[in-house]
Amino acid sequence: MNKSPQEVLKDIKSKNLAPIYIIHGDEPYFIDLLTDSFEANVLDESEKGFNQFIFYGKDQTLAAILSNARRFPMMAERQVILVKEASFLESIGKGKSDSKDKGIDDLKLWEEYLKNPMPSTLLVFTVKTALTDKAKIFSSVKNQAVVVSSPKVKEDKVAAWLKDYLLQNGLQINPETLDLMVSFVGTDLKRIAFEADKLIINLPKNTVVGSEEVEKYIGLSKEYNYFELQKAIAYKDVAKASKIAFHFAQQVKQNPIAPCLIQLFNFFTKVLLAHDAGNVSDSELAREIEVNPYFVRDYVIARKNYSLPKVVQILEQIKNADLKFKGILGNPSEADLWLDLSFAILH
Repeated sequence: MNKSPQEVLKDIKSKNLAPIYIIHGDEPYFIDLLTDSFEANVLDESEKGFNQFIFYGKDQTLAAILSNARRFPMMAERQVILVKEASFLESIGKGKSDSKDKGIDDLKLWEEYLKNPMPSTLLVFTVKTALTDKAKIFSSVKNQAVVVSSPKVKEDKVAAWLKDYLLQNGLQINPETLDLMVSFVGTDLKRIAFEADKLIINLPKNTVVGSEEVEKYIGLSKEYNYFELQKAIAYKDVAKASKIAFHFAQQVKQNPIAPCLIQLFNFFTKVLLAHDAGNVSDSELAREIEVNPYFVRDYVIARKNYSLPKVVQILEQIKNADLKFKGILGNPSEADLWLDLSFAILH
Protein backbone atom coordinates (compact mmCIF):
# COMPACT_ATOMS: atom_id res chain seq x y z
CA MET A 1 0.00 0.00 0.00
CA ASN A 2 1.40 3.39 -1.00
CA LYS A 3 0.78 6.53 1.03
CA SER A 4 2.01 10.11 0.99
CA PRO A 5 3.96 11.62 3.92
CA GLN A 6 0.91 13.76 4.77
CA GLU A 7 -1.36 10.71 4.94
CA VAL A 8 1.06 8.92 7.26
CA LEU A 9 1.27 11.96 9.55
CA LYS A 10 -2.52 11.82 9.87
CA ASP A 11 -2.33 8.08 10.63
CA ILE A 12 0.21 8.70 13.39
CA LYS A 13 -1.99 11.40 14.90
CA SER A 14 -5.05 9.13 14.88
CA LYS A 15 -3.00 6.05 15.97
CA ASN A 16 -4.32 4.23 12.88
CA LEU A 17 -1.04 2.45 12.18
CA ALA A 18 0.09 -0.33 9.87
CA PRO A 19 2.53 -2.93 11.26
CA ILE A 20 5.33 -1.95 8.85
CA TYR A 21 6.41 1.26 7.12
CA ILE A 22 9.08 1.57 4.43
CA ILE A 23 10.06 5.19 3.85
CA HIS A 24 12.51 5.85 1.02
CA GLY A 25 13.57 8.57 -1.39
CA ASP A 26 16.03 11.32 -2.24
CA GLU A 27 14.33 14.06 -0.19
CA PRO A 28 15.51 13.70 3.44
CA TYR A 29 13.11 16.30 4.83
CA PHE A 30 10.00 14.10 4.64
CA ILE A 31 11.89 11.03 5.85
CA ASP A 32 13.17 12.89 8.93
CA LEU A 33 9.75 14.45 9.52
CA LEU A 34 8.02 11.06 9.59
CA THR A 35 10.76 9.42 11.65
CA ASP A 36 10.59 12.18 14.26
CA SER A 37 6.80 11.89 14.37
CA PHE A 38 6.91 8.10 14.88
CA GLU A 39 9.53 8.58 17.59
CA ALA A 40 7.65 11.34 19.42
CA ASN A 41 3.98 10.46 19.08
CA VAL A 42 3.31 6.71 19.01
CA LEU A 43 4.25 5.82 22.60
CA ASP A 44 3.80 7.73 25.83
CA GLU A 45 6.98 8.88 27.56
CA SER A 46 6.49 6.26 30.28
CA GLU A 47 6.40 3.50 27.64
CA LYS A 48 9.40 4.51 25.55
CA GLY A 49 12.14 3.29 27.91
CA PHE A 50 11.35 -0.40 27.42
CA ASN A 51 9.47 -0.35 24.14
CA GLN A 52 11.07 2.09 21.72
CA PHE A 53 14.25 1.13 19.89
CA ILE A 54 16.32 2.95 17.30
CA PHE A 55 18.69 0.89 15.18
CA TYR A 56 20.99 1.81 12.30
CA GLY A 57 21.11 -0.45 9.29
CA LYS A 58 24.89 -0.36 9.04
CA ASP A 59 25.14 -1.90 12.53
CA GLN A 60 22.35 -4.52 12.22
CA THR A 61 21.33 -7.39 9.99
CA LEU A 62 17.77 -7.82 8.80
CA ALA A 63 17.62 -11.11 10.73
CA ALA A 64 18.45 -9.30 13.98
CA ILE A 65 15.87 -6.58 13.29
CA LEU A 66 13.11 -9.11 12.61
CA SER A 67 14.08 -11.11 15.69
CA ASN A 68 13.57 -7.97 17.80
CA ALA A 69 10.30 -7.29 16.00
CA ARG A 70 8.91 -10.67 17.13
CA ARG A 71 9.32 -9.77 20.81
CA PHE A 72 6.36 -8.70 22.93
CA PRO A 73 6.19 -5.19 24.40
CA MET A 74 6.66 -4.63 28.14
CA MET A 75 3.75 -3.03 29.97
CA ALA A 76 2.49 -1.38 26.79
CA GLU A 77 0.23 -2.22 23.87
CA ARG A 78 3.01 -2.03 21.32
CA GLN A 79 6.72 -1.58 20.77
CA VAL A 80 8.24 0.73 18.19
CA ILE A 81 11.35 -0.21 16.20
CA LEU A 82 12.86 2.51 14.02
CA VAL A 83 15.54 1.34 11.60
CA LYS A 84 17.40 4.34 10.19
CA GLU A 85 19.67 4.13 7.14
CA ALA A 86 18.37 0.64 6.41
CA SER A 87 20.60 0.26 3.38
CA PHE A 88 20.36 -3.54 3.56
CA LEU A 89 16.88 -3.16 2.08
CA GLU A 90 18.51 -2.19 -1.20
CA SER A 91 20.18 -5.59 -1.43
CA ILE A 92 17.15 -7.74 -0.63
CA GLY A 93 16.64 -10.17 -3.45
CA LYS A 94 19.65 -8.87 -5.40
CA GLY A 95 22.46 -10.96 -3.92
CA LYS A 96 24.64 -7.89 -3.47
CA SER A 97 25.37 -8.11 0.27
CA ASP A 98 28.10 -9.85 2.26
CA SER A 99 27.81 -13.12 0.40
CA LYS A 100 26.48 -14.27 -2.93
CA ASP A 101 23.18 -15.55 -1.54
CA LYS A 102 22.77 -13.02 1.29
CA GLY A 103 20.23 -10.92 -0.59
CA ILE A 104 18.14 -14.00 -1.40
CA ASP A 105 18.29 -15.17 2.22
CA ASP A 106 17.16 -11.72 3.41
CA LEU A 107 14.27 -11.83 0.96
CA LYS A 108 13.10 -15.17 2.41
CA LEU A 109 13.29 -13.77 5.96
CA TRP A 110 11.37 -10.71 4.85
CA GLU A 111 8.64 -12.69 3.11
CA GLU A 112 8.30 -14.97 6.13
CA TYR A 113 7.80 -12.03 8.49
CA LEU A 114 5.29 -10.41 6.14
CA LYS A 115 3.12 -13.52 6.30
CA ASN A 116 2.55 -12.98 10.00
CA PRO A 117 3.87 -9.63 11.30
CA MET A 118 3.63 -9.00 15.04
CA PRO A 119 0.50 -6.90 15.60
CA SER A 120 2.07 -5.39 18.74
CA THR A 121 5.19 -4.19 16.85
CA LEU A 122 5.44 -1.07 14.74
CA LEU A 123 8.42 -1.58 12.44
CA VAL A 124 9.71 1.43 10.47
CA PHE A 125 12.50 1.27 7.89
CA THR A 126 14.01 4.41 6.34
CA VAL A 127 16.33 4.61 3.34
CA LYS A 128 17.57 7.97 2.08
CA THR A 129 17.79 6.80 -1.50
CA ALA A 130 15.01 5.97 -3.91
CA LEU A 131 14.27 2.25 -4.16
CA THR A 132 13.05 1.12 -7.54
CA ASP A 133 9.40 0.08 -7.81
CA LYS A 134 10.65 -3.25 -9.13
CA ALA A 135 12.72 -3.98 -6.01
CA LYS A 136 11.84 -7.41 -4.64
CA ILE A 137 11.33 -5.95 -1.19
CA PHE A 138 8.02 -4.60 -2.46
CA SER A 139 6.87 -7.80 -4.19
CA SER A 140 5.30 -9.34 -1.06
CA VAL A 141 4.24 -6.20 0.77
CA LYS A 142 0.57 -6.04 -0.33
CA ASN A 143 -1.49 -4.73 2.62
CA GLN A 144 0.96 -5.67 5.36
CA ALA A 145 3.19 -2.61 4.90
CA VAL A 146 2.87 1.02 3.92
CA VAL A 147 5.38 2.31 1.39
CA VAL A 148 6.12 6.03 1.48
CA SER A 149 8.09 7.64 -1.33
CA SER A 150 9.97 10.87 -0.64
CA PRO A 151 11.07 12.23 -4.04
CA LYS A 152 13.32 15.27 -4.29
CA VAL A 153 11.40 18.49 -4.73
CA LYS A 154 12.75 20.21 -7.84
CA GLU A 155 14.18 23.68 -7.42
CA ASP A 156 11.46 25.26 -9.54
CA LYS A 157 8.78 23.68 -7.34
CA VAL A 158 10.16 24.83 -3.97
CA ALA A 159 8.27 28.16 -3.99
CA ALA A 160 4.97 26.35 -4.57
CA TRP A 161 5.84 23.91 -1.77
CA LEU A 162 6.56 26.76 0.67
CA LYS A 163 3.35 28.56 -0.28
CA ASP A 164 1.35 25.38 0.33
CA TYR A 165 3.20 24.70 3.62
CA LEU A 166 2.26 28.13 4.94
CA LEU A 167 -1.30 27.78 3.65
CA GLN A 168 -1.75 24.46 5.48
CA ASN A 169 -0.73 26.29 8.65
CA GLY A 170 -3.14 29.18 8.19
CA LEU A 171 -0.88 31.77 6.52
CA GLN A 172 -0.80 33.34 3.09
CA ILE A 173 2.22 35.00 1.51
CA ASN A 174 2.47 37.58 -1.25
CA PRO A 175 4.45 36.54 -4.36
CA GLU A 176 7.31 39.02 -3.89
CA THR A 177 7.91 37.87 -0.31
CA LEU A 178 7.69 34.24 -1.38
CA ASP A 179 10.45 34.86 -3.92
CA LEU A 180 12.50 36.66 -1.29
CA MET A 181 12.31 33.75 1.16
CA VAL A 182 13.12 31.04 -1.38
CA SER A 183 15.99 32.98 -2.89
CA PHE A 184 17.50 33.82 0.48
CA VAL A 185 16.96 30.54 2.32
CA GLY A 186 17.69 28.25 -0.66
CA THR A 187 16.08 25.00 -1.71
CA ASP A 188 16.79 22.85 1.35
CA LEU A 189 13.29 21.97 2.59
CA LYS A 190 14.40 21.40 6.17
CA ARG A 191 15.83 24.91 6.42
CA ILE A 192 12.86 26.44 4.60
CA ALA A 193 10.41 24.73 6.97
CA PHE A 194 12.50 25.86 9.95
CA GLU A 195 12.29 29.50 8.82
CA ALA A 196 8.61 29.22 7.87
CA ASP A 197 7.83 27.82 11.33
CA LYS A 198 9.03 31.12 12.82
CA LEU A 199 6.24 32.84 10.93
CA ILE A 200 3.68 30.17 11.82
CA ILE A 201 4.47 30.41 15.54
CA ASN A 202 4.47 34.21 15.73
CA LEU A 203 1.70 35.29 13.37
CA PRO A 204 -2.07 34.91 13.81
CA LYS A 205 -4.03 32.75 11.40
CA ASN A 206 -5.00 34.26 8.02
CA THR A 207 -2.11 36.74 8.07
CA VAL A 208 -0.79 37.64 4.63
CA VAL A 209 2.97 37.47 5.08
CA GLY A 210 4.86 40.43 3.63
CA SER A 211 8.41 41.74 3.74
CA GLU A 212 7.87 43.37 7.16
CA GLU A 213 6.95 40.06 8.80
CA VAL A 214 9.82 38.25 7.11
CA GLU A 215 12.29 40.93 8.20
CA LYS A 216 10.98 40.88 11.80
CA TYR A 217 10.82 37.13 12.40
CA ILE A 218 13.38 35.71 9.98
CA GLY A 219 15.79 38.62 9.74
CA LEU A 220 15.62 39.20 5.98
CA SER A 221 15.75 42.79 4.86
CA LYS A 222 14.21 43.41 1.46
CA GLU A 223 16.99 45.79 0.49
CA TYR A 224 19.92 44.04 2.14
CA ASN A 225 19.75 40.33 1.42
CA TYR A 226 21.39 37.81 -0.87
CA PHE A 227 18.41 37.73 -3.23
CA GLU A 228 18.50 41.49 -3.80
CA LEU A 229 22.26 41.31 -4.35
CA GLN A 230 21.81 38.53 -6.90
CA LYS A 231 19.03 40.49 -8.65
CA ALA A 232 21.12 43.67 -8.74
CA ILE A 233 24.03 41.69 -10.21
CA ALA A 234 21.75 40.01 -12.77
CA TYR A 235 20.42 43.38 -13.92
CA LYS A 236 23.95 44.83 -13.70
CA ASP A 237 22.76 47.57 -11.36
CA VAL A 238 26.30 48.46 -10.29
CA ALA A 239 25.28 51.13 -7.77
CA LYS A 240 22.77 48.94 -5.91
CA ALA A 241 24.92 45.79 -5.99
CA SER A 242 27.94 47.71 -4.70
CA LYS A 243 25.84 49.28 -1.95
CA ILE A 244 24.57 45.88 -0.76
CA ALA A 245 28.03 44.29 -0.96
CA PHE A 246 29.48 47.18 1.08
CA HIS A 247 26.73 46.70 3.68
CA PHE A 248 27.56 42.98 3.91
CA ALA A 249 31.27 43.77 4.20
CA GLN A 250 30.56 45.99 7.19
CA GLN A 251 28.43 43.32 8.92
CA VAL A 252 30.03 39.99 8.02
CA LYS A 253 28.78 38.23 11.16
CA GLN A 254 25.18 38.87 10.20
CA ASN A 255 25.90 38.29 6.50
CA PRO A 256 28.38 35.41 6.05
CA ILE A 257 29.66 35.07 2.53
CA ALA A 258 29.61 31.27 2.30
CA PRO A 259 25.84 30.85 1.62
CA CYS A 260 25.95 33.63 -0.97
CA LEU A 261 28.84 31.96 -2.80
CA ILE A 262 26.70 28.85 -3.19
CA GLN A 263 23.71 30.91 -4.33
CA LEU A 264 25.72 32.93 -6.87
CA PHE A 265 27.46 29.83 -8.19
CA ASN A 266 24.11 28.09 -8.73
CA PHE A 267 22.68 31.22 -10.35
CA PHE A 268 25.51 31.69 -12.85
CA THR A 269 25.58 27.96 -13.57
CA LYS A 270 22.00 28.34 -14.76
CA VAL A 271 22.93 31.49 -16.70
CA LEU A 272 25.55 29.32 -18.42
CA LEU A 273 22.84 26.78 -19.26
CA ALA A 274 20.67 29.63 -20.53
CA HIS A 275 23.43 30.56 -23.00
CA ASP A 276 23.56 26.94 -24.18
CA ALA A 277 19.78 26.81 -24.57
CA GLY A 278 19.88 29.37 -27.35
CA ASN A 279 16.91 31.38 -28.60
CA VAL A 280 13.92 29.73 -26.91
CA SER A 281 10.82 31.13 -25.24
CA ASP A 282 10.87 32.04 -21.57
CA SER A 283 8.62 29.11 -20.68
CA GLU A 284 10.87 26.70 -22.58
CA LEU A 285 13.94 28.18 -20.93
CA ALA A 286 12.37 27.78 -17.47
CA ARG A 287 11.87 24.07 -18.17
CA GLU A 288 15.35 23.74 -19.66
CA ILE A 289 17.22 25.21 -16.70
CA GLU A 290 14.65 23.99 -14.13
CA VAL A 291 13.61 27.25 -12.51
CA ASN A 292 10.22 28.64 -11.58
CA PRO A 293 8.82 30.55 -14.59
CA TYR A 294 8.35 33.53 -12.28
CA PHE A 295 12.16 33.79 -11.90
CA VAL A 296 13.17 33.10 -15.49
CA ARG A 297 13.36 36.79 -16.50
CA ASP A 298 16.30 37.26 -14.14
CA TYR A 299 18.22 34.61 -16.08
CA VAL A 300 17.22 36.07 -19.44
CA ILE A 301 18.44 39.54 -18.34
CA ALA A 302 21.66 38.08 -16.90
CA ARG A 303 22.32 36.24 -20.17
CA LYS A 304 22.07 39.56 -22.01
CA ASN A 305 24.28 41.39 -19.51
CA TYR A 306 27.00 38.76 -19.23
CA SER A 307 28.57 37.10 -22.25
CA LEU A 308 29.34 33.39 -22.22
CA PRO A 309 33.11 33.96 -21.62
CA LYS A 310 32.27 36.40 -18.81
CA VAL A 311 29.95 33.86 -17.14
CA VAL A 312 32.71 31.24 -17.25
CA GLN A 313 35.08 33.80 -15.74
CA ILE A 314 32.57 34.67 -13.00
CA LEU A 315 32.16 31.00 -12.04
CA GLU A 316 35.94 30.76 -11.74
CA GLN A 317 36.03 33.89 -9.59
CA ILE A 318 33.36 32.49 -7.28
CA LYS A 319 35.31 29.24 -6.91
CA ASN A 320 38.46 31.19 -6.11
CA ALA A 321 36.58 33.26 -3.53
CA ASP A 322 35.44 30.01 -1.89
CA LEU A 323 39.04 28.76 -1.77
CA LYS A 324 40.15 32.06 -0.24
CA PHE A 325 37.35 31.89 2.32
CA LYS A 326 38.55 28.41 3.31
CA GLY A 327 42.16 29.63 3.59
CA ILE A 328 43.37 27.48 0.72
CA LEU A 329 44.13 30.35 -1.65
CA GLY A 330 45.41 33.15 0.54
CA ASN A 331 43.68 34.42 3.67
CA PRO A 332 41.89 37.73 2.99
CA SER A 333 39.28 39.07 5.38
CA GLU A 334 35.65 38.23 4.70
CA ALA A 335 34.93 41.92 4.20
CA ASP A 336 37.56 42.08 1.44
CA LEU A 337 36.08 38.98 -0.16
CA TRP A 338 32.65 40.64 -0.37
CA LEU A 339 34.08 43.77 -2.01
CA ASP A 340 36.53 42.03 -4.32
CA LEU A 341 34.04 39.47 -5.61
CA SER A 342 31.26 41.96 -6.27
CA PHE A 343 33.69 44.21 -8.14
CA ALA A 344 35.08 41.28 -10.18
CA ILE A 345 31.60 40.16 -11.22
CA LEU A 346 30.31 43.60 -12.16
CA HIS A 347 33.39 44.85 -14.08
